[in-house]
Order: sequence, then C-alpha cells, then structure tokens
Amino acid sequence: MDDAAPRTFRLIVWPSVITLLITAVRLLGEVQGWINVDAGGAFAPLGITWCVFLFGGWFGRRLSNLGSTPRVRRPWVWLLLLALLMVGGVMWRFSRLDPNDASDAGFAALRAQGQIVGCIALAAMVATFAVWPRLAWTLLCYGVVARLGVLAATWLAKDQGWITHHVKFGPAGILRASTAETMIGAAFPQLLFWVPFTVVMGTLTGSLFARSRPTAAAA
Repeated sequence: MDDAAPRTFRLIVWPSVITLLITAVRLLGEVQGWINVDAGGAFAPLGITWCVFLFGGWFGRRLSNLGSTPRVRRPWVWLLLLALLMVGGVMWRFSRLDPNDASDAGFAALRAQGQIVGCIALAAMVATFAVWPRLAWTLLCYGVVARLGVLAATWLAKDQGWITHHVKFGPAGILRASTAETMIGAAFPQLLFWVPFTVVMGTLTGSLFARSRPTAAAA
C-alpha cells in the first residue's frame, strides 16, 4: 500500500486535466453565448457530469487489471441501489421547492433541502467504500479536483460579473448579490452532492467495466 497515493495520482492526472479543460471551455462558451446559461446546466452535452461515467468505467478497468476487486459479489446490484437512493433523495427533497421562487426565502429553502440531500449523498458515498474501497477512493480524489475546478469557474464568473449557470441556484435560477454568498451557495452542492455523485455513479460504472479475474496483485 506504500505506493497507493502515487498510483492514484497517476490514474487521475489526465482525467483531471481533461475535466478541467472541459470546465474552462464550458465557461468560455457560456460567456460567449455559444452555450445556454440555464440554472443547473440543463444537461448540456459539454459538461463534466458525463465524465463521471466515462472515467469511472476506465478507472474500474484499470484497477481490476492491477488486481483490485470489489469486496462483495455482484457489486453493481448494491451500487445501483445506492445510486437509486441518492437520486431518489434528490427528487424527494427538491420536489418540495417552488421552481419559480427566486426570493431570499426561496434561496433559504433551497439551502435547507440541499443540506438534507447532501447528507443522503454522503451516506451513499460512505457505503460505496464498503463495496470497492480502492475505486471509491480514486473517484473521490478525482471528484474533489473536478469540483474544485467548478468552484474556481464560479468565483471567476462572479468576480467578472458574468451570468453563467455557475452563479445560478435551484430551478428558479437564483442569483446572489455577494461573492461570499455565491461561493458558499456553490460549495454546498459541489462538495456535498456532486463529489458523492462522482464516487457512487463512477464506482457503479467501474464495476460494470471491471475484469472479473484480475491479472496482477494489487497493492
């Protein structure tokens, strides 16, 4: 296990660079008007959410080649249940929000529901470590880098006065006046939901692409 950290770094370095480049291009595209700036990203094709599945599968394949395997049989079943729990939690809590309320009260309600969703997502992420700890750790490191990149884009957009999806919150596209409020508002979903989302969904995808019989002993 002595080389676990260097090996993790080698695994995530290029996926992280690619993801950060996509974030930068997305920001540029929104500023220039090539890409819509709807709150939440509106499932735009040029986004880093899709990278979770792409790199999750790649990490799973690579780690299984090194001999790392899930701790349970049929890991995709357990991971699918965790993913459904997490997504269901989001839909359940956010269904309570008024999609047209962009007031201070609406933002406070969004924050309150977001904290509950974050707790659900964090619980799902912790459970993922019990299924395949090595892959979950790799995706956690990758997810933190990716989401710090989004927070950097959020700060830059706010500092420059650019209206992008990074500075909008909730279905109503709530805008906050101060940089501090905007950054705190962005940090909650990026770190408490999107990082766990990366770990859970990436590990689910990785378990589907992993080799059933490792070819070498893992550290």
